[in-house]
Amino acid sequence: MKKGQLLFSAPDSYRKSFDVLAPMSGQVKPLSAASDSLYAKGYFGPGAAITSPSSSVKAPFGGICTRVIPLDYAVEIKSSAGLKCLIKYGSDTHQLHGAQFSCAIKTGDTFKAGSLLFTVNSSWLKQQGVENICIMTILNGHALLGVMTTDRKHVDAVEDPLLTLFV
Repeated sequence: MKKGQLLFSAPDSYRKSFDVLAPMSGQVKPLSAASDSLYAKGYFGPGAAITSPSSSVKAPFGGICTRVIPLDYAVEIKSSAGLKCLIKYGSDTHQLHGAQFSCAIKTGDTFKAGSLLFTVNSSWLKQQGVENICIMTILNGHALLGVMTTDRKHVDAVEDPLLTLFV
């Protein structure tokens, strides 16, 4: 088995597993459902997507903000254990120049699980042709034994796990 790959069941042997909570409530979709081919093909690591008309994106774990990317409607965050995660809203948003994106944190800020990371105007983005999808990937997934997406069809923000990580 290749390290860091997306799994459909738990590996035969692993030391520990960790759940990463959903950053937004909505319908769970495979990463391949994202219209952005770089994410759909796993270029930014294994992960999952959530479709939702919600406008709030919350922290799936406590940590530090390592990067805010307003043109991409995204943030990169890192847990105290070293897990690096990219959370992005929509796709093909560069031409919108960060309009209707409001980040609640800045690079270097620490936060707790459930803290608001950013908000978007999901109705406005939909009118601009941007799909209502939140993508979460594990940037350093190569350091893990594997990543498994929840089998739930719907998740509630910071209550339900979206991903299970195996080390």
